[in-house]
Amino acid sequence: MAATCGAPPCSAGAVSLGVPAALRSKPAQAEVVALGSGKHAIVVTVTDGSQTFEAVVAAPLTPGASSVVFAGLVGLVNGQEGERTGPLVQVSEADAAGTRRVLVGEQHEGISLCGRPTILAPQLLNPADLRLHAAKVQRLSVAERDNARKVKATRIADDEPSHAAHSVLAALAASSADDASGQAITDGDFETVWSEGVGGDGKGEFVVLRAPPELPISGLELALRPKLKALPDGAAPESLFIAGPREVIEVTLPEDAWKNPGARYRIALEPPLQGSCLALVLDKSFDTSKAAKVTIAELSVMSELTAEQLPELVARLAGGGQRAEAAKSLLVAAGAPAFKAIAQAFDGLDEGGKRVALQILDQAPCEISAPVYVSALTGKIEGQLLHAQNRLPRCGSAGGEALAQALNKTDKADKRLMPLLVAELTLTDPARAIGAFLPLMDEKTVVRRRLLRKALAQAARTEAANKAVRAALLDPATPAVALIDLLRALGELAPRYQPEAGQALARLSQSPPAFRARYLLLEPTAALSSVSPEAEAAFRKSLASDPDPHVRTAALQLVHEPKRFQPELLKALGDVSLRVREASVHALSVPDGSFASQAVTQRLADDQWPLVRASAADALSQYPRGAALDEPLSHALTDESPLVRARSIRALGERQASGVASRIRDHLVDAEEWPEVRAEAARTLGALCDNDSADVLAAFAKKLTDPMASPDAQLIATGAVMSLGRLAQPNLQQQLGPLLNKKAPPQARRAAAVALAMHDTCRVAPKGAGAARPVKKP
Repeated sequence: MAATCGAPPCSAGAVSLGVPAALRSKPAQAEVVALGSGKHAIVVTVTDGSQTFEAVVAAPLTPGASSVVFAGLVGLVNGQEGERTGPLVQVSEADAAGTRRVLVGEQHEGISLCGRPTILAPQLLNPADLRLHAAKVQRLSVAERDNARKVKATRIADDEPSHAAHSVLAALAASSADDASGQAITDGDFETVWSEGVGGDGKGEFVVLRAPPELPISGLELALRPKLKALPDGAAPESLFIAGPREVIEVTLPEDAWKNPGARYRIALEPPLQGSCLALVLDKSFDTSKAAKVTIAELSVMSELTAEQLPELVARLAGGGQRAEAAKSLLVAAGAPAFKAIAQAFDGLDEGGKRVALQILDQAPCEISAPVYVSALTGKIEGQLLHAQNRLPRCGSAGGEALAQALNKTDKADKRLMPLLVAELTLTDPARAIGAFLPLMDEKTVVRRRLLRKALAQAARTEAANKAVRAALLDPATPAVALIDLLRALGELAPRYQPEAGQALARLSQSPPAFRARYLLLEPTAALSSVSPEAEAAFRKSLASDPDPHVRTAALQLVHEPKRFQPELLKALGDVSLRVREASVHALSVPDGSFASQAVTQRLADDQWPLVRASAADALSQYPRGAALDEPLSHALTDESPLVRARSIRALGERQASGVASRIRDHLVDAEEWPEVRAEAARTLGALCDNDSADVLAAFAKKLTDPMASPDAQLIATGAVMSLGRLAQPNLQQQLGPLLNKKAPPQARRAAAVALAMHDTCRVAPKGAGAARPVKKP
């Protein structure tokens, strides 16, 4: 209990401190603490060894009950093992006047100043009002600060490269900041920062960092203000402490670093500091205004290892175990000399050693690491291959140079390494890939050329390769074989590379090209025809008058705008070559090709080859509907070729030529007709919404229930089922009843289910009303 009185006994107005029942029988300790200004507090402690209760009690400033400033269990009383937290009461040592400070805050199991008990979110008992107020507290003791080793930081010249190892230290926790881990000061990025969150000089705020225990830290590199990022309330420390487990170093800055964006400072440590923990603790600031936030951009280590020590450390990487991990930190801190030593020894390391070596080289400049990544890429260990694939694209031109050299040395017939190196070079350095691939083009190596052409196409789509592609197109030394494949690789992108692509095409056409060149250049010529009059003229010549029908056929297959090439297409319809006539009809099988409807109709009626007549029926199906074109298709129903009859039936269905439904039904029921024609007729009657055919279709559909039915009968029956689904008559369930029976074959039940689920169906018309137009089923 606590009570206030002028003289004993004290009992009136007593208040309970709330000591837990389990501790009430334990002895209590009460310590009187002088706060200054004639004020005192009593700190009460009760413990049984496993739990501790503390209370801070003060007399009121005016008559009344005692003021219980804090009371409760203290220690790591909340959370799980490793993450426990809890209240903390701290009483400072007495100063010269005998005055002490009482602090109440939090503690965290995972946060300490390298083994020193640390209070978080501290509140100070103010003697003026005997209340707790947020406070800035120097966590290091007076004795440690007084005995700290004094070091003055020196400014590093702006043009001097950094010799620090940015990945050796790892921030673990911070006392106050938006980023509670403080990781910004060890991420290697000078534009990210940690700023203390209490304002003013930030005295006592800290970041705790993990350090390699085996690493002697001979110096630190400190960056304070980012060079580019704006931080309106930022401020630079005037002094700070670097604390290890056993030693504290006081660092004084030579100037207000906030006036020098991007400035770096060297902190020499002689003798070196060594231990598994390091803490940066703020002390004084150049700006002490309330709005100021003392800021740290980066803290990294500098360590000195002799050249004689490096081979031994590299040898320790063998096996990749704890010994290798210990050597890893030292090698990273040693910087460029260690990186070079690892690169030279990499091929001789075992699997575990190479794994750790790659992790170390991730901190190295790409000029050193890229060749090693390529070595790992071409090895047989998948984990190292994946590591290299992840890192090489970040190396840009340095990675590209290493890959190009490896590609040059690799056996071009190697089916594993060749595609791998080509793909990685294309991704890493598209510009260098252009120059590396073109000399490898050989007319006889078709598979290799196909691989390289695909890679060239991928590289050409990047902005990085733009200049290299244009240079190769203009270079008269580019071999014709390579130039042809480069133009082919550009494909539809060829117009993007004008005028160089057109000039390359003209250079290849200066002397009459052989069949191979004429054939292979068709695609780039067609692509360039929309932007180059010369290419357009060459493409028209290939369509209409190339001496080889294979070239004329291939050119026709590249026509996407029939109206542009109307004369050539009309001429091709009468070509002596079957394949040319077929290709021209295919080119016209779009609505824009309807200008040739009369000529296509003539092909349907008169061409001696069924293949061309069938293609003509396909083309007519795409033209605007009308009786004028339905009539020749109706005549084609008597064509001697079943292929032509089937394609004509399909075309009539696509044109919704309902007037010929009865003739199509005749083909369905004709037992002498070809099965493919009958199956097409069954499908088309549904497309025409011919309700008069419903009973016939239902009869054919039922044949799907016969497990012994021939493949031809099943093909016709399946078409009939789909048409019944399109017709969607009210008795559809009854029409499909035999197929839905559980004893029906699985394919019959599946077809019926599809028919019942169809949405693109016909409006049901009264019996005898003829065909109806297709509508969407609601």
